[in-house]
Amino acid sequence: MHELRTEPRQRRSQRSIEAILDAAELLIHQDGQVSFTANELVTAADMSIGRVYYWFPDIPSVVAALAERSMNRLMEMFAGIVRQEESSSTPQLIARVVDGLCEYLDHNPATVALCLTGGENSYGTEIQERMCDLARTVVRSRVPDAPDAEVEVVARTTVGITLGMLRGYTSAGELRDVIRQELVYVLSAWLYCRYPSLNDPIWTDASARPIQPSRRPAAHLVADWTDVQPAMSTAGE
Repeated sequence: MHELRTEPRQRRSQRSIEAILDAAELLIHQDGQVSFTANELVTAADMSIGRVYYWFPDIPSVVAALAERSMNRLMEMFAGIVRQEESSSTPQLIARVVDGLCEYLDHNPATVALCLTGGENSYGTEIQERMCDLARTVVRSRVPDAPDAEVEVVARTTVGITLGMLRGYTSAGELRDVIRQELVYVLSAWLYCRYPSLNDPIWTDASARPIQPSRRPAAHLVADWTDVQPAMSTAGE
């Protein structure tokens, strides 16, 4: 963790650092933006201000360290799911990634706010770039002949849609499950328009659908798009 003023040598020291980062996460989650004072931080962490500054030179360093922790945890979670679902259909992969991301946000609620912080070379930009790297890897594995420019558009659009729809997820209360399922629907519908199943009528009848796909998916990863099932009744049913 490069933002530390002092390197921890004992487990107790690491617990103090984690407590500071947990307090910063809570404050960002409660306020909805990446902004808090030193006094707010020491109150939330239940420790002296001297203890906080023993480990961190300033508040921006605390936020940067929290962003680094969030990024590492997020990438580990994503990479694990992609490995486990390597042979799954695309809708199954989408559903698993969305479920995993929402479960992750339940325990790391400041991550989306950190991702959406602006500015060139900011920690938000770095987290988004790492997310795009994973998205690019998945697109290339499932649509091998997609050109780099298309892979880039699809990766960035996927990450943008995901972060946009999850912006209010952690404070949505009972609507969390609705947001989770709608994100699966949105990503599945959009990707199906781009990359229909190999047995879709669009490949033999161009008039079968007004929205034309960009190219075929990999033959060994034929997407059974019927895998996307509603998780709840629609309103009024």
